[in-house]
Amino acid sequence: MDKGSISQPVGRCFTKAQKLLILRRSGYKCQICGTPLTGENFEADHRIPYSQGGPTEVWNAMALCTNCNRRKADHLLE
Repeated sequence: MDKGSISQPVGRCFTKAQKLLILRRSGYKCQICGTPLTGENFEADHRIPYSQGGPTEVWNAMALCTNCNRRKADHLLE
């Protein structure tokens, strides 16, 4: 069994089902700054950037607010 795949995404976009799981797993908080997440400011991001070969799988995802996702861009967290 794979590591958290809900339905196979195509390319870099997480499916709606994956996004819901990622959001719930985070406790509805940004995993960088702790900001409460809503439907308006939640973004599912690749821990290992897609541009660097990171898969679009739940185990490689983190829930971020829009601001943190923009700052992180396609970098690895240190």
